[in-house]
Amino acid sequence: MNEKQKKEYFEFLINSYDEGTASIKGDHPEEVKIAIDSFFKAGKILVDHPEIGTIPTEYVDKLLGSLAQYPQYHQLVLDLVEIIQKGEEFEA
Repeated sequence: MNEKQKKEYFEFLINSYDEGTASIKGDHPEEVKIAIDSFFKAGKILVDHPEIGTIPTEYVDKLLGSLAQYPQYHQLVLDLVEIIQKGEEFEA
């Protein structure tokens, strides 16, 4: 998938969530649901205002902090941190 396709897919996912045609599935702690919802809302802001460039770190911190409290999400947290680190390397 090239960069344009990735951007279009990201926008599709965020807009689908915003429109209610996609939702958080499964049984998750309320704190995790709230953090995921907030992260998607920040993603919508990014889609609507691409000049921002990135999702504000507060949303990422809240998402990672909420997920890290529960053992079932530890691998996901590690995967997300790896993605963030790769992004930082790309920007450097």
